[in-house]
Amino acid sequence: MDNAGLYFQELQNKWLPYYNEELHLQRLAMTRNACEYDLNHIPFFIKRGLYFQAFDILCKAFQEYLQTLFIANKTYPIAYNKWIKEQVVKWLNNPDLYPKLSPILSVSNIESNEINSKVIMLHELLDSLTSE
Repeated sequence: MDNAGLYFQELQNKWLPYYNEELHLQRLAMTRNACEYDLNHIPFFIKRGLYFQAFDILCKAFQEYLQTLFIANKTYPIAYNKWIKEQVVKWLNNPDLYPKLSPILSVSNIESNEINSKVIMLHELLDSLTSE
């Protein structure tokens, strides 16, 4: 932008194309830890019969996983709850990942241990993402 002000240029230099490596690694660890924390607590909610709370935390962990995914790929997302397919398939060029995502939030019987299997699925995706 030729007409951009000094402040805009400073922000652009600091944040584009992506923030520095130190901040990248801090945020990657932070989001991964948040996702793992939530995933590790879901089985306790299931044991107590708090199925809707467990599902709510699963949805939160899913968005934290997406945040970790984008940080790992050094890409700013549009959002973590919209246009997921386009962002994962086209932006991140990861068409094999997308079919693994929607089953995580698909629960046929919320008052069951089914959510625990979704926790395992998301944990595996998180582990494979951050071990690369």
